[in-house]
Amino acid sequence: MNSPAISALSLTKRFRPDLPPAVDSLDFSIATGESVAFLGPNGAGKSTTIKLLCGILLPDSGSASILGHAAGTREANRNLGLVFGARSQLYFHMTVEECLALQAETYFVPRDEARKRIPKLAEIFGATKLLGRRVRELSLGERMRSELVASLVHRPRVILLDEPTIGLDVVAKLQLRESLRRWRREENTTLLLTSHDLSDVEALCDRSILINHGKKAFDGKLCDARRAFGDRRRIRLTLSEEVPKELVIPAALTRSPAESEFEIRLEFDPKEIPLPEVFAWASSAFGSRLADMQMGPIELEEVIRKHYESPDLAVR
Repeated sequence: MNSPAISALSLTKRFRPDLPPAVDSLDFSIATGESVAFLGPNGAGKSTTIKLLCGILLPDSGSASILGHAAGTREANRNLGLVFGARSQLYFHMTVEECLALQAETYFVPRDEARKRIPKLAEIFGATKLLGRRVRELSLGERMRSELVASLVHRPRVILLDEPTIGLDVVAKLQLRESLRRWRREENTTLLLTSHDLSDVEALCDRSILINHGKKAFDGKLCDARRAFGDRRRIRLTLSEEVPKELVIPAALTRSPAESEFEIRLEFDPKEIPLPEVFAWASSAFGSRLADMQMGPIELEEVIRKHYESPDLAVR
């Protein structure tokens, strides 16, 4: 039986004896070729887990492995590519091409092979025109494309990406996502992604692992995360005047925080209160004061937040 691409078994890391563990008996396994989002609120233990997987930190107990090799060993790291969005692995005084050549030498990539591989990667990630420029001259989006090329020069079978699109504009994010999708199609690379940008998650990953306080809260497909909350919908009502302070709403509707005093946000399950009844109540309650009404599913970000608040709903 083939070893999983990434594995954690009872992985535990504590920074101070008087504080709870940053990572607490964490178990998960990721198969070769999977693309998995590793999610959690700030302080949940995501970055600590990434550092344990690549050997920057050592666990207090439990174990982590990459393709069957203990995390942090030479065998594991030769198969691993790593990008921290907030930290650079490039030297700012060097050109991008010089940095990539140095990265290739670090991983003992033969020079003839590196000369072929670097231009191909640069083309995939839209970095061809960046090769001759010094790293300090690059924009953030250009640097992140170069960082990804650097992490893939040695052709790793597993990539760990920690907030790779942090600070990027919409166009740069779209370019980066499409480049990653293209690379994974060609190489069947395993991807573990941490990101607070859930549009990255939905674009790149089919499965998600959610952790909170260092423990696993959910592990499954993103659609299953939504399904755990049924078919609940959200409706936003916009009024032409301020929302009445004493507003009575039907018991089947749950009020959510709104962005302004002219707006009401409600959640409901169509099986408990049919949509026509919601419309009828809104029309009766506000009449001509109802300026607009919009409805849609609960966003993934809200679903994930609810998982953190309601661990009994976790799919394990």
